[in-house]
Amino acid sequence: MLEYTPIEYLTKIQKLKYKAAIFPILLVIISFGLNMIFEIDQAKYLSIIGLIWYIFIIIRFRVRRNYPPENENEIILSPIYGKVIKIENNLITIKKRFFQPADIRYSGKNIIVKITSKHTNYFEDQSSLAGRLIGIISSSAICICEITNDYKIEINIGIKVVAGETILAVK
Repeated sequence: MLEYTPIEYLTKIQKLKYKAAIFPILLVIISFGLNMIFEIDQAKYLSIIGLIWYIFIIIRFRVRRNYPPENENEIILSPIYGKVIKIENNLITIKKRFFQPADIRYSGKNIIVKITSKHTNYFEDQSSLAGRLIGIISSSAICICEITNDYKIEINIGIKVVAGETILAVK
């Protein structure tokens, strides 16, 4: 079986997570120092804020293991986690919430994916393997998938989709 989450991409995600976690960790260390040196009891509240901030960062950079479906026909997979909010002609709109996993997966050929988000990092533009990790979105997002006319859309509005696993369309 081929590798769907390459180690170098996971390492890049870890570096982004550590970079974002510096401030909450510093906040906890400073509050601990204030409590120990100056005996300020209210500094414990800074520690709690730092801990909650750190938990949010861990959740933002969460990437799940992927199990792409095997299919004899050509398929198009969901590029992100989320909920289908609109299907119009050959356009599928998926909304990703803040607390959903962050991975962006390669959907397959014959699809144009447009993601609108503040915090999107791509590791590669195109992959040769459907379901492969190609980037992360560490916030909420809207994804519009434009599928060619020779594919039949297989999902409905309101369905929750899993990145690299849920089949959007079949040829």
